[in-house]
Amino acid sequence: MNRIKLIHQRLAEADGLPAVLCVSWEIFELVGTIASASAGKSPDMYPAFTFARGAAVSGRNAIAFAPSMPPITGEPGHRPPKPAGDADEIADALATLASAMSTRLRESAGLAAADGDRSACENAAGEAERIAWFLAKGNS
Repeated sequence: MNRIKLIHQRLAEADGLPAVLCVSWEIFELVGTIASASAGKSPDMYPAFTFARGAAVSGRNAIAFAPSMPPITGEPGHRPPKPAGDADEIADALATLASAMSTRLRESAGLAAADGDRSACENAAGEAERIAWFLAKGNS
């Protein structure tokens, strides 16, 4: 949960389109990883986490070729985070993060000069909204 809070803060502090795209990439990666790890924690939440993971992959792919997307550098030896908390808490935290990311991506789309950036931001924002919807309380 701490990683979710930290990356949420980074999203809030991201300045400029390349920074928003970069942190959004990281958020989609984090959501996909945590959703995969959390899917088996609660049979009731399995579909929500599975669909959220799919939306995270689609969102990441949407911004992958945005003209303003900085090069991605992998962290060798990086271990995926182990989800802390119960499935409902994790889902709620990820839904909140995805909603904030959608807002930032929509704002960035409105300011983007290049059509490719605008389209990438809009498509990724739509996937972030899907994640938020899948994981929001009452939708699972």
